[in-house]
Order: sequence, then structure tokens, then C-alpha cells
Amino acid sequence: MKLRRWDATPRLVQRVGALGAAAALAVVGTVSTAGAATPGPGPARVLGKTELTFYPSTHGKATASSRVIHCEMVFVGANHGAPHHSGHVPGTVNVRVRVTCTKPVRMIRAKIGLFSNHGSKIKAYGSVGRAAAKGNAALVCRTGYYQGESAAQITAPPGYTPHTANMAAKTSKVHLTRC
Repeated sequence: MKLRRWDATPRLVQRVGALGAAAALAVVGTVSTAGAATPGPGPARVLGKTELTFYPSTHGKATASSRVIHCEMVFVGANHGAPHHSGHVPGTVNVRVRVTCTKPVRMIRAKIGLFSNHGSKIKAYGSVGRAAAKGNAALVCRTGYYQGESAAQITAPPGYTPHTANMAAKTSKVHLTRC
């Protein structure tokens, strides 16, 4: 049996394609990350939440803080959104993510991936002209390790800097049994 590498971010970015190679490695704009790691194989650093900020193009004028757009990517659910047994489809493992902004943006284009030592699933999600987008990915449950990852490209409305920014986050690695 072939085992998959746990650091699947390069694979996800490669499959995202339109987001560019820097989607999971660097984010343009102001970024902060937070999250908690659960014990398991691999690095303990987990990016369970990522935020970025778009600023109005001022051309020498003072920036009104009410016009700033803050966006965040958060994995949804218990344990910082870690992969879990699905409550809707018996026999599957699920991971969910939500991207929200404080004001509508031109476009949110993203992918979410669920990776395990038994396979992977990557799905696209997004929105146009809205302030939020959500996605999910699921695999048939088999005892093993699971991790979710997401990468998104957000295009700001006209008059904001940066014009486009990338963000990425991943869940902790979890070991699931009782499939």
C-alpha cells in the first residue's frame, strides 16, 4: 500500500491551479493565523484560521477604517474544524470550511481537500459578488489519519488594495476509528 505524504499543501496548490503557487506558502496583505494542534504524527503547527485585510486605495487621502474589508478562512466544527465522522452521510469522513468577509467582494475562488493515508478528495467552492463562501470534502471512512486543507483566492472590489490575495489553512491531523 502506498502512503501519502502528510504535507499535502503543494499537491493542493498544484491542483488549485488558478490560485497560483504561492496560495499555501504566502499570502499578500495583512495575515494572522491561529489554531490548535492535536497530538499525532507530523509537525505540530496548525493553521486552523487565516485572516487577511483589503485596504481602500486612498491616493493620498486618509483611510476610513469602516471601509476596510477583513476576510477570514475558518474550518467549521468541533476541534477547530478537524475532519470528523459525517453526521449526514453514514460511513464517511467530512471536513468543512467557511471563508467570510466583512463586505461583499468581487470573487472568492477556492478548493478544499481532505487527505488521508487511504486517498484524497479535492473539491472547488466559491462565490461571486458575495461576502462568504463555504465548501466541504468527504471520503469513505477507513481507520486512519485525516487532515483537511483549503486554499482560496479573493478578489477585492474596485478601489481596494491588494486587488487579489491568496490565503490557505489546514486542520490538525486526526486519527479516526469506528468506521
